[in-house]
Amino acid sequence: MLFNMWYVAADLADISDKPTQAKVLGQKLVIFRAKDGSIACLSDICIHRGASLSAGKVVDGCVECPYHGWRYDGKGAVAKIPAQPPGAKIPQHARIDSYPVVVKYGWVWVFMGDLPEAERPPLPEFPEYDDPEWRMIRGEFIWQADYARVIENGLDFSHAPFVHPSFGDPNHAVIEDFEVESHEWGAKATVSYLPPMYKGIWKLLRRERTPVRASPSFHMSGGLMCLKVYITKDWTQIIYDVNTPVDENTTHTRWIHARNFMRSRFADKDAKRRVQAIFDQDAAVVERIQPQLLPVDLSEEISLKSDGLQIAYRRMRRSFIKKGWSIDVNYFKNQQDKKHARVVPSPERRREEHKNIHWVIPTVPVEDIAKQVREGQRVVIEEGQIH
Repeated sequence: MLFNMWYVAADLADISDKPTQAKVLGQKLVIFRAKDGSIACLSDICIHRGASLSAGKVVDGCVECPYHGWRYDGKGAVAKIPAQPPGAKIPQHARIDSYPVVVKYGWVWVFMGDLPEAERPPLPEFPEYDDPEWRMIRGEFIWQADYARVIENGLDFSHAPFVHPSFGDPNHAVIEDFEVESHEWGAKATVSYLPPMYKGIWKLLRRERTPVRASPSFHMSGGLMCLKVYITKDWTQIIYDVNTPVDENTTHTRWIHARNFMRSRFADKDAKRRVQAIFDQDAAVVERIQPQLLPVDLSEEISLKSDGLQIAYRRMRRSFIKKGWSIDVNYFKNQQDKKHARVVPSPERRREEHKNIHWVIPTVPVEDIAKQVREGQRVVIEEGQIH
């Protein structure tokens, strides 16, 4: 699981006057409104005796621990310790990790990492979101699968004829050559496919069985997978979904479906049913994939030219793992979260490295490619291969 990335931790509509718990990268978080009205996100562990802050309440813009009443402000610093006498000094290291928050597209995005602001990846764009010419519906889906596998599935052209009867035709499954357009944080491509014979109202609206263009793309922020389908010259639909790694085996997808046709409310129910059916069909396959976690080594699974966008995702993901931005999930499997609390490092930790301030809770261990090589595991480095 990659850190130093933005992930959607909650829906804005779910943030109230009470603390909200979220889980991202195996880390429990508490989200609440700080004194200035902004949304704050902290590690959900009280450093006093390990209580869950999200089980407490918000008092004067601070989240109050339900165990001993310690209060934490929006920056993670302890603002009050009720057991101390008036005027007593609060220890300098009485703080927990605080993560940057941005509200966009109706979601609460949290930066899980310690990069300074200038080095953080941007949020993915969604220019149609505020356009009145587009009708939006939204929903969510929970997968029992690794989020990287989920993202890859959305970038896979060739599975549609076999997994999605309403999208593709198994008798016309050839994927023509296409170009992958990459940028620093993602990539996109455009392909054409022959849809199945139309049924119901679609048979009346689209009488000719002509090829349909589809343009899938990914962005590392939010684990975004965006699919634009150009049904006709004028009709386009978009599935814009963000995929949050709850833990190594659970992914929380939040999606927005946009269409620039049939924009009246009566079509929403059918559109939502169709999107739900797509996720259900995908989950029936993706949740059974072995190995569950996406390999780092490209040679562990055979890839074809038609897998070009998936390969681009794997290579970009691998480049971030090489930077040390991947959590070692085996550590948590061994510890089973019972012996030690661990947190994703926050920007404040990096800012205060020179101050030699002790942080009570240590950070998560990172995946070490060099160690894997020493132990004899095959890992692809750049375009070569190490055995």
